[in-house]
Formats: sequence, structure tokens, C-alpha cells
Amino acid sequence: MDEKYMQMIIEANQSAKSAHHRIDSLESEIGEIKELTIAVKEIAMETKATREDVNDMNSRLKAVEEKPAKNWDKIITTIIGTAVGAVVGAIIGLVIK
Repeated sequence: MDEKYMQMIIEANQSAKSAHHRIDSLESEIGEIKELTIAVKEIAMETKATREDVNDMNSRLKAVEEKPAKNWDKIITTIIGTAVGAVVGAIIGLVIK
């Protein structure tokens, strides 16, 4: 066999070995990327669940914060109603006398 062809066969063989080595390396990296993708997906799902929990807590906290304000409004309404009733009662009492 011609030396030129032997050299070409040797180079092709070395190239194939190099390609196999790179493919093996890429397979390993793809496996790591898959694991990373799964981890990111899990984090996204946990973040979504956490966001839903926080939104629920915010709505409950808002209800708790609004309750004293509603009670205060009731107290003011009662005071104003009582004062107006007293004034009207006094006026009616004076008119009836």
C-alpha cells in the first residue's frame, strides 16, 4: 500500500478518535444541561407556589388591616347618629314645651 494512503488512514483514524472523544464530552455536558434544566423547572414551580402563598397572605393581611378601619367607621357613624338624634330630640323637646 502506498505510504500516502497509509498516512491518510492514520489521520482519518486519529480524527475519528478525536471526534469520539468530543462526542463523549458533549454527551456528558448535555446530561449536565438536562439536570440543570430540571432543577430550573423545579425552582420555577416552587417560586410559583411561593408567589401564590404570598398573594394569599397579602389578601388575608389586607382583610385584617381593614377590620379596625371598618370598626372605626362604625364608631364614628354611631357617634354622629347619636349626636344628631340628641340635637333633634332637644329641638323637638323645646318645640313641644
